[in-house]
Amino acid sequence: MKLPLPFRRDRPIIPSANAQDHAERLIAESLRMLGQVCSKVADAIEAQRLERQGYAHNSYLRRLDLDEDDEAKKSSGGPGTGG
Repeated sequence: MKLPLPFRRDRPIIPSANAQDHAERLIAESLRMLGQVCSKVADAIEAQRLERQGYAHNSYLRRLDLDEDDEAKKSSGGPGTGG
């Protein structure tokens, strides 16, 4: 009769490697899902903010800061004015 030794050298490491692989895969998938949820929440918050400012949902936005820069270039004689 062979008795099991408590401090065997040839312990199987495959089950622990599979458990670690499964845990890492689960953590990676959870983080991806959390990223998607955060992205959707950020989009919803941004949509609400734009609706409060008077923009309709799915409408194109016009940048006002570019208009101000264009007017400043025109009045100061920017490039191409020959002056």
